[in-house]
Amino acid sequence: MLPLHVFEPRYRRLIQEKLDFGIVLIRSGREVGDTPEALCQVGIVASPVRVGALADGRFNVLARGLERFRIKSMLEPRDYLLADAESIPDPAPARSRRLLKLLREYLALYGLELPARLSGGSMSRAVWLAGSLLQVEPLKRQALLESGESKLAESLLSEEVARLRALGGLGQVPPTRPSPN
Repeated sequence: MLPLHVFEPRYRRLIQEKLDFGIVLIRSGREVGDTPEALCQVGIVASPVRVGALADGRFNVLARGLERFRIKSMLEPRDYLLADAESIPDPAPARSRRLLKLLREYLALYGLELPARLSGGSMSRAVWLAGSLLQVEPLKRQALLESGESKLAESLLSEEVARLRALGGLGQVPPTRPSPN
């Protein structure tokens, strides 16, 4: 799940059209207003699950990731960027006890618990859960999105667990409202 605050007119229109949309990491260039100089080639299709309209035309959106895609080519933009893209199949589900253990440890350092449906062994989305939770540099998360490899998720989680332990943990972090940016 991805909370978004939609404020640019071009993305307001996208939400008003009730379309699923692609999310890609910008490698270089401005995020707001202009067309970015360089985009990553792999992204995720997102579908709005909950849309809250604000009085000034902005939206708070909760979107669910559906599937990965690879950009084949950029198309002539309309109000927002468009691309010809192909779906990327998910790798075989990870069946890694170490990944579950690291996810459990990582969440515990934030005062949270692993959802029961994952604790029971349903690991088809464990790599994606790790990618969505990890508070690491965007390019590290991008590498995980592109590869889908449980070994990379384990490595990133292991590094973060060690870093947080060295800091003495964070304890429970109260939820915050999404940033307006």
